[in-house]
This record gives sequence, C-alpha cells and structure tokens, in this order.
Amino acid sequence: MKQLILILLFGLLVSFTGCVAQRPMDYRSYVKHMPRSIVVLPPVNESAEVAASEAFLSTITQLLAEKGYYVFPVALVDQHMKENGVTVPGEMHKVNPAKFKDVYGADAVMLIHIKEWTTTYVVLDSTTKVTLSFDLVDTQTGTSIWKQMSTYAYSSSQGQSNLAAMVVAATIRAIASTAVDYETQVSRYANHVAFYNVNSGLLTGPMHPKYQESKVAVQAKIQAIQKWEEEHPEESVAAESLEDSGS
Repeated sequence: MKQLILILLFGLLVSFTGCVAQRPMDYRSYVKHMPRSIVVLPPVNESAEVAASEAFLSTITQLLAEKGYYVFPVALVDQHMKENGVTVPGEMHKVNPAKFKDVYGADAVMLIHIKEWTTTYVVLDSTTKVTLSFDLVDTQTGTSIWKQMSTYAYSSSQGQSNLAAMVVAATIRAIASTAVDYETQVSRYANHVAFYNVNSGLLTGPMHPKYQESKVAVQAKIQAIQKWEEEHPEESVAAESLEDSGS
C-alpha cells in the first residue's frame, strides 16, 4: 500500500513539474536595439579582492569581438572618464547612457558587477570562484536589452588523483592567486558561460560573418517567448511588472 502511495505521489510530482514551463529569454528589445558597438565600463567590485575590477577588464574585449561587436578600448575609456572627473566604477555606471552615444558614438554600454572573486584553500585543495552580473544597455533609449548572471568555479583537485600532483597544483595556485592571475583566468570562463549560453547568451553581433545566418535562430527565440506569453498570460503580466520595477 505504501509503495502504491509513493508511486502515485511521484506521478503527481512529475505531472506538476512537467506543467511548469520556464519563461524563455526575451530578446525582442535586444533585436529592436541591436548594437554594433559597445562601451565596456570598469566593473563595480562587490568582492573583497581590491584588484578584481582592474584585473577583469583584460578578460572581456576578445570575447565580445568574437561575438560580432566592436568594443571601444577599455583602458582608453577608463582613462578618458577619469580625466573628466568620473574616477570610480560606481560613478561611471551612473552616467546617462546617452552620453556614451554622444561622446563615443557607442550603440550600447556594458555594465558589470563583480559579485564574487575568491580563492579558498582546504588542506590540499583550492577552489577559485568568480560570479559576475552583466547588463547591456541601449545608449539611445536607456533600455536594458540583455541581462545575465554567471558563476564559474574551478577546483585544483579536478582531474587529479595523485597526491603529489595535488600538492604541486595547490602550491602553484597559492602563488598565482597573490597576483590575482588565477581568478582572472576563471573570470574568462565566467564570461564565456554568460555570452555563449544557448538559451540566454548574447546574440551574434552585426560584425560577425554569420550574423545573417543567426537571424533564423533569433526569430525562433522570439517566437518562443511570444508562444510562452500566449500560454501563460498571468505570468507574463507579473514578469513585465517585475522588469518595469527593476528598471
């Protein structure tokens, strides 16, 4: 009898979870304001690592370029803003997005927050973890066209079964972390996870050789969110209200 009850409960659980459809990423605003060029501002550092913001800047330009966008030189943008009295990332993020259109001719500005940037050590194992949040904002309207949170963690014991090898790996990691080098490498992977996520990553940009081909997949994504909204009208209203309150 107990087995029968458990089977029935399991069946109800499967049925229930199968009915809960996850809301697809809404790319409509992104497509409407598709950027060709992006200004990347120094990230706001919310971690305990003082050097995280500066170290991170070297990790993002190449990936954005590979996705098909022109990225203004991050060091020059940082220097230019400091010369004009905007000296820290928090202040830079508060600048009206339209200013980046006026000054640089940029189509969008990327705002990034470093939520976590740490390396922890337990006996012979060390784990490096980076958590980032991204917000891509259209400079003409101030509209957020893409948001994403990304976390990547790497342990020195991954793939290691030999005790001596684990000792060496942990030692190397301890040395590298003093220069924030290892966290920087892990942040590159965190960027990749955010930008190349199949369901919620960045769209292929106009400067990518396969940009025209990518439009078919983009159209499918737009149809997916439209279908979801038709099937979940109440959830759609709630999602829109949440987005409006957060903007």
